[in-house]
Amino acid sequence: MRTKEEALSSKHVLAALKAVSDETRIRILLVLSIAPLNVQEVTEVLSMGQSRISRHLKILLDAGFLDSQREGSWVYYKVKDDGVAQHFPAEIFSVIGRYEKQLTHSVQDAEKAKEILKQRGLKTARYFDFVAKNWETLQRDVLDPVLYRKKILQLLPDSLGRTLDMGCGPGGLIPYLLTKSREIVGIDSSESMIREAGDSFLNNPNVRFIASDLELLPSELDSSADAAVASMVLHHISNPPKAMKEIHRALKEDGTFIIVDLKKHTQEFMRDSFADLWLGFEPELVSEWLENSGFGIDSIEEIETQKYFKVLIIKAKKKGGL
Repeated sequence: MRTKEEALSSKHVLAALKAVSDETRIRILLVLSIAPLNVQEVTEVLSMGQSRISRHLKILLDAGFLDSQREGSWVYYKVKDDGVAQHFPAEIFSVIGRYEKQLTHSVQDAEKAKEILKQRGLKTARYFDFVAKNWETLQRDVLDPVLYRKKILQLLPDSLGRTLDMGCGPGGLIPYLLTKSREIVGIDSSESMIREAGDSFLNNPNVRFIASDLELLPSELDSSADAAVASMVLHHISNPPKAMKEIHRALKEDGTFIIVDLKKHTQEFMRDSFADLWLGFEPELVSEWLENSGFGIDSIEEIETQKYFKVLIIKAKKKGGL
């Protein structure tokens, strides 16, 4: 007679096998392995009705292949990270991934998914190009940047060599970072933001800027930085865990990574007013992403603001190779 644990294991194995017995569900898994997407975006990629896609997503979710994340009125789905996925679904998906090129729709689906992500990025870039000159003022209308910038300095080690300012915008954080670091490299995907920042630090040989997607950093940065700071930037990025892995690659061993972002909230006006993709994050989720990216957590704290939001501040250290 089987034990309860064996019965549960058998149930999970059968559910996973049934879930991937359908071509549409395999297509969905491969698409969601590229980046988190909401139901509407998945329907665009597969050119299928929303009710059909929703049904398939629920089956994959119940079988342990997916995680869901609610963002106000939207729900995003993604393939579970290897570190947290149930063992059998993770193994099954690994096999599917190895044969992806043999599947009929894989190339076409991937191209459509990447186009959706490109359009997300263009929308965000257009917004930041438009507000570049007024960004510091806009931030102060909703939050008090000085509050968390001072906290960043408290958490950063002294006498740093190179520090990366991820999503640097027009450079408001850089004067603070210069008190701790010999060299600052500001990185932003908005050309207008980079120009604004460049004009502000034109005569400072210790500051330079790179226009780059934060989810694909240039190889010249590999293992080059003592610290990296992502201040109010992750909620603008399509795939925050991917950006974390890129930052891990750019840091030296034991490099410090400071994240400042909004704690999970319900203020949906932030999507239209500030081009936010994510309505903040729960600390447990960010911690999970960091650990799966090769970081160890040093500290987590929250700061109250005078508006609707709490600010989440996390200090992490690069542990070593993934």
